[in-house]
Amino acid sequence: MKKVTSFMLAAGVVLLLLLGSFSCGQNETEEISVGVVVPLTGPLSSNGLQMKNGMELALGEINESSLLGGKKIRFVVEDSEGTPDGAERAYTKLIEQDGVVAVLGPFTSSATERIIPIAHQNRVVAFSPTSAALGLSARSEFVFRTSLTVDPLVRAGVRVTRERLEYDNAAIIVNESDAFSSSNHEKVKEELEKRGVRIVSEQTYSRTGALPDLTTQLNDIMNAVPAPEALFISALAPGRRGIMVQARRLGMDIPFLVTLFTSDDISEANAVHPGAAEGAITFTTWIAAVDTPENRRFLRNFRAKYDEPDAFATLSYASTYILAEAIADASSTDPEAVRDAMADIRTDTLLGDFYFDRNGDAVYEPVVGIVRDDRFEVLE
Repeated sequence: MKKVTSFMLAAGVVLLLLLGSFSCGQNETEEISVGVVVPLTGPLSSNGLQMKNGMELALGEINESSLLGGKKIRFVVEDSEGTPDGAERAYTKLIEQDGVVAVLGPFTSSATERIIPIAHQNRVVAFSPTSAALGLSARSEFVFRTSLTVDPLVRAGVRVTRERLEYDNAAIIVNESDAFSSSNHEKVKEELEKRGVRIVSEQTYSRTGALPDLTTQLNDIMNAVPAPEALFISALAPGRRGIMVQARRLGMDIPFLVTLFTSDDISEANAVHPGAAEGAITFTTWIAAVDTPENRRFLRNFRAKYDEPDAFATLSYASTYILAEAIADASSTDPEAVRDAMADIRTDTLLGDFYFDRNGDAVYEPVVGIVRDDRFEVLE
């Protein structure tokens, strides 16, 4: 009797320890906190809303699936206000106060540049769906990006458009105050030179707020000799839309070539000046006209819940899945384990076969699209 009692007592203790251990592990990992930093206010808020909608659509699908083994991701959302300062404040709060596993965002390259030291010092993954300036991910092993950088985007875009449009002379205009725009501008110049295209007019402006009157710069482009056959625009959304509107109002009728031009840009530009975006060409990561099963499913689900997605919504949707898959592959919510899984990931996405290069930049096929009747078609 004494032996049986001792055995039962020992077995009970072991059972309680096992239950306690399982319970603790389950509580620790049942809900995975992931930070989100997007511009919900300020001049880039429409882009931020697209990003947020793309992330939330993916989040719902992931949490209803078995990808994370019954665990669920919880977003902790902070507004970057569309500025590098705002992104820095948001990242600091999410990492140092909220203790998130990783952070999705921010939107711009200038903001990404600002948060790199925070992510690196705290050893937490910073995963921007949309930042595209050259060289940023290489600054920290904890920084990853879903958007293609301007290097493959511009290289493919200039190759395709040079073949299709057969231009020999081009003009370029850039907002020098933005990291993405400056990086894109330099790559455009490099690729045009490689392909023997003459830059007949190079115009600049510097503005972080509303677009200034660019009549002088645009007139210089139209009066250049020889006449330009295409205009390359390096600017963020408000600037590129405004340049198109101002140029069309002055009578400029050459094609506009813009890296990461979106469907939102089309509608906004055409709302101000009908036809402003017609014929514009984008060097981008995704357009709705790409006909694959994954893309058709995404479009159906996004349209049912929101409205029309743009490339930023799509990149954010894909980013959420990529991060979730990395967390699943890591079998851990330890930030360094997640970082290692991110570096090794190779997966099928609605962007195509996807992986990161050794610097943390995305690798997949770019898309060149042209605006016809207010929507993008694939140019190649």
